[in-house]
Amino acid sequence: MRHAGRRTRTRFTFGFMILKRDSRRGRTGARKTAQSLRRGASSRLALMLVMGFVLAFGGVISIKLYQDWRAAESAVEAAQTRNAAFIAERLSGRIAEVRSALAMTAAQLDALSPAGAARNASQALETLTRPAWVEGAALLLPDGRIISSLDLPDTVLRNAADDALAAGQGVAARAGSPHPIVSAHPVRLADGTVGAVLAFINPNALLPGQAGEEIAFLTDASGRLLALKPAASFDGAPLAAERVGLDPGAVARMAERGGAMRGAQLAGADSVLGAASVAGAPLHALTLGPGAVNSTTWRQTLLFNLLLFAATLGASVALFLVLRKRIGELGVAEGMLRESQNRLTLAMEGARVGVWDWDLESDSVLLTESFAQILGRTRAEEVSGPEFLLLISEEDRNKVRAALRSAAQTDELDVMVRAAQLAVWFQMRGRIMDGTRRLVGVAIDITERKGAQARVQAAESRLRAALESMTESFVLWDSRRRLMLWNRKFREFFGLSDTALRGNMRYEEVEAMAAKAIARVHGEPGADSYELELKDGRWLHYSDRRTNDGGIVSVGADITALKTQETALRDNERALRRTVENLKLSQARVEELAEAHQQERVRAEEANRSKSEFLANMSHELRTPLNAINGFSEIMAGEMFGPLGDERYKGYVTDILGSGQHLLSLINDILDMSKIEAGKMQLQTELILPGDVIEQCVRIMRARAEEKSITLAVEAESLPEIEADPRALKQVLLNLMSNAVKFTPEGGAVKVRGFDAADGVVLQVADTGIGIPAEHLPRLGRPFEQIESQTAKSHQGSGLGLALSKSLIELHGGTLRIDSAPGKGTTVSFSLPARLEAPAPVESDPAGLQQAGQA
Repeated sequence: MRHAGRRTRTRFTFGFMILKRDSRRGRTGARKTAQSLRRGASSRLALMLVMGFVLAFGGVISIKLYQDWRAAESAVEAAQTRNAAFIAERLSGRIAEVRSALAMTAAQLDALSPAGAARNASQALETLTRPAWVEGAALLLPDGRIISSLDLPDTVLRNAADDALAAGQGVAARAGSPHPIVSAHPVRLADGTVGAVLAFINPNALLPGQAGEEIAFLTDASGRLLALKPAASFDGAPLAAERVGLDPGAVARMAERGGAMRGAQLAGADSVLGAASVAGAPLHALTLGPGAVNSTTWRQTLLFNLLLFAATLGASVALFLVLRKRIGELGVAEGMLRESQNRLTLAMEGARVGVWDWDLESDSVLLTESFAQILGRTRAEEVSGPEFLLLISEEDRNKVRAALRSAAQTDELDVMVRAAQLAVWFQMRGRIMDGTRRLVGVAIDITERKGAQARVQAAESRLRAALESMTESFVLWDSRRRLMLWNRKFREFFGLSDTALRGNMRYEEVEAMAAKAIARVHGEPGADSYELELKDGRWLHYSDRRTNDGGIVSVGADITALKTQETALRDNERALRRTVENLKLSQARVEELAEAHQQERVRAEEANRSKSEFLANMSHELRTPLNAINGFSEIMAGEMFGPLGDERYKGYVTDILGSGQHLLSLINDILDMSKIEAGKMQLQTELILPGDVIEQCVRIMRARAEEKSITLAVEAESLPEIEADPRALKQVLLNLMSNAVKFTPEGGAVKVRGFDAADGVVLQVADTGIGIPAEHLPRLGRPFEQIESQTAKSHQGSGLGLALSKSLIELHGGTLRIDSAPGKGTTVSFSLPARLEAPAPVESDPAGLQQAGQA
């Protein structure tokens, strides 16, 4: 704007100089031809002066208009150049992320066996395909196996891997392929063989959406089209440049250095094509936009110059207005730039990412504020190279110096170091700017990732320590029957030295070494469990189990003491035979007593059945009037047909409705209990996921828990599918959760857990409520039984919920257990089998809860 002001002042000065010069000439002529002036020469001279000024000023404005037109055209071309460079930088960043993910995946698979790599392949491929622009991934193992998330022929996958690995940048582009962009990284396995991990990049997902008439192309290095956004009508030429009527060679050369070119045709209109190369990949980014100059800006320029031409005296005012408008636009642009910079700063601080600029010439390092905070500083600053190394831990400084020396040859720096003043790990990644000795890059806080790696190593150490502390023998074989893990007890059982075993030993080799200590093998050939008699007199019992990946886990225990007891038991058996003879003498008397007991039991069962049938009939008779009471009271409470009058009536109706619903729930429980005791309860079983039922019950109970400020938590993920009655299971969980919320004071906690058992699942409801004394536990589970007395009870209930829940669990073939202590809460656990074999009868007196409570 300052330059524009100077140019305008120059035009005014030039115009006035002409006016003064001509005025001086006019005065000289007037003195020589005074008579002519008197005859109207003044008018002609004034006209000539005006015409001369108009012509001069018009020429100046014409030159200015031509310059502005050229500047506007250059601005259009520069805009397309910037668009292309922005898209190329975006593509480069995303491809770099894919390459980094491939490198990390390869590092995780390196040094694993082919089987280990195959086991970890699914997780690794899932991690690679998380970004939206990665449409698939594959792992090529040296033994010929291929694990892929895409349904592609093996030949296609191998050719893609060869192309990507042969490319110097690890990325290959293949126009015309369904998956045109592929990146690969080699994987070196423990046995020395080399595989590869691939990632197929979706070019359409890489390109950003374009606004207005802008069109973005993605091509390979030769200009063949890979992707286009948005879709536009072009001819089918394979080269993108040919589709818009430009020379493909000239466009490719321009893309290497970045720039824009006119002459492109879009729907018959002249357009501008911008091009830039994608760093780190053999790709070019092209943008096509309108070639016309902004008509609004051009009309403003014409109007401005016409005003200058028509009114010279008002030009300064018009210039001031234009300048003020331009300054306002500049202020808005500056504000937008400042806001964009603030957003970028906040994003970098939130992601714990900093930027640094290392000038190798002056050995000075410029730190952004976010990077300074990672290093323990408070603000952005510029420090010398030695001062920057002091901010890094002493043991990592040589690593940084070595990385700097390596960057001089590779133009890249990538090193992980620790801060000296804070317990922070960060990764420095950067590149040398072209044509300079400046190393520019980012610093990423990786403290959490380092902590996760340390935790994994600690877990592996704990696992190894646990195996070594086992009293049983443990050995793990992979799917190829190669030795993977073993413990000290395995070596002791068979007298093997510490160095006798090593990883990847064949099963036959280990078996031959162990056979020297074995005297005899007892068991069926090929059985999962068998016994070994050792030469030193000890007996071992071994069990073999298959793992999910086809391996074998063998666990052995010393059963020498059991074998000794078996010998003693055989001696006792002979003594028992003599005792049996004596017992036979009293058998007749026992049979007589048993017959009498059977008759009494039949009479008791008949009485119990009559009671259950009576309760069932009475429950049906009571529910009919209760439904009417509840329905009409609900209508009255809602005042469906008009107000009731006195507010007390509405309170009475609400009490009636609540009492009726409570009584109906009690009758339903009595009816269900009587059905179970009468043997008429039939389960409607189906295959269900317990986690879904738990989630439904938690949604129902959450409002009641929130009313008492009780925390309701769930720990029941990945439970297996079971065969059960969903309504019955839901009724059991709601009864147990309702009791937990009811007897838990405000501010307490209720937790629902689920565990995967060997033959089904175990579900558990735990609370931090009032608890139950040990002497009262045997009474729980009996119908209508409650711990609190009816005169002093503080919680409403019939005492049927737990008994009904226990009966429904036993109908499924499961068991229920209660653990509680006063003031510490109650935990109710019950098990459900995976499959129901046959319906089991439920006794009228659920005395099994007595044993559960005593346990």
